Amino acid sequence: GPSNPDFTASINFYTIHYNFHHIVGTSGGNSEDMQEALNLMAKGMDPAPLITHIGGLDAVIPATLNLPFLSGGKKLIYTQLSLPLTALDEFEEEGKTNTLFFELHRIIAASCNLWCPEAEDYLLSNGKKIR
Repeated sequence: GPSNPDFTASINFYTIHYNFHHIVGTSGGNSEDMQEALNLMAKGMDPAPLITHIGGLDAVIPATLNLPFLSGGKKLIYTQLSLPLTALDEFEEEGKTNTLFFELHRIIAASCNLWCPEAEDYLLSNGKKIR
């Protein structure tokens, strides 16, 4: 990141919205890391196996505080939903008492136990929305 703590920039949110501009940020790395990731995806690398957990906005703080102690890979957060951070390999057990996870388990089981567009569509349609 920048070395000067006073470094700032203005952003015109009007033009972002009405002229369809995009803002992109990263959580770390450098431009070479991002280029490598984009090149791998362009060559067909599927990032789905990297996702090991899903959660809602209410999972952000506990996940962040416990990140060093959580196993697995990427934690995918859906900021419009209320959902505890749950590992994909816990869906079957959670599904015994929770119909959302029962159906999510059924969907990912048909997708080699990987997070997939069908599971995301189901979650977004049936997950508990934050009001």
